[in-house]
Amino acid sequence: MIIKYQVFEENQLLVLRYEGVWCFETYKQQVLAFVQTPEWKSINKFLVDLRYVEYVFNNEDIALLLDVKKNIIQKNHVSVQLVDKPMITALTHLMQEEFGILDITTEYCCTVERAIELLDISFNENQLTNALDNLELSF
Repeated sequence: MIIKYQVFEENQLLVLRYEGVWCFETYKQQVLAFVQTPEWKSINKFLVDLRYVEYVFNNEDIALLLDVKKNIIQKNHVSVQLVDKPMITALTHLMQEEFGILDITTEYCCTVERAIELLDISFNENQLTNALDNLELSF
């Protein structure tokens, strides 16, 4: 799995795009690395583009993701997942329910326009689409 990302400090936003076959260990290593960066402190909004990831459901994934949110990310934030496939939509819905118990704000949507609304960021649809298609860094 490839993780592309970029920080938009003026919006306190981290944008990520996952591509290829989902791998929890790659995800976890990326989170562990990123929480050590100076930019981490200024971020309180995440946009996670899941439209390019292939995912096969595993019952353990929700518990593992919950553990990362609680024990590694450890910060109040708004996270919006951009989805377009049934399996990943179902997973994000289940995550939303589980994370809600912990007061973690997680939303999902299928349009860039709705992601902008949920995150309350100063991008228009074309700007964010262009940013998603041209993320500067990869892990």
